Amino acid sequence: MTKKVNFDQKEWHDLMYFACIGVSYKYSTRDLHAFGDMIGFIREMISVQSFFSKAMEKYGKYELLQDVINEMTTACKSRQDLLSDAMQDFGDLEPVVARANQILAERATDDEARAMRAFTYELAFEIASAAGDGFLGTGEKLSQAETEFLHELKRHLLDT
Repeated sequence: MTKKVNFDQKEWHDLMYFACIGVSYKYSTRDLHAFGDMIGFIREMISVQSFFSKAMEKYGKYELLQDVINEMTTACKSRQDLLSDAMQDFGDLEPVVARANQILAERATDDEARAMRAFTYELAFEIASAAGDGFLGTGEKLSQAETEFLHELKRHLLDT
């Protein structure tokens, strides 16, 4: 079984960056100074915490995913910033997914790699659909941009 200790620091950082891509994307679309966006953001973060519990049940048999989920949960609780401000343009996911796939191919089993890709997509979908647009996040659940981002992410994940 693959664990965090099987990765060097840069590989682990890149893998966590990959795992957080959906959260980072959603975060980049929010104006946290606007009251409605702040409410939506809070709903999204609550949804992420709930997702982690479900994901641990679903993917808990993989030590790699246990380590990823535990680190993400700890980071959320301690308010560490796993979210990327550096990734302003989400139009080209290929390098991020390719790097993650390279790391997974070198360090993880095929089952662990598939589980990691599924987890990443499911987390992205969960946060994208947690709160809608508009006042207090009660509007349309998935915007056109979010739908396009999810389709693009899925396309890159399935090209493996």
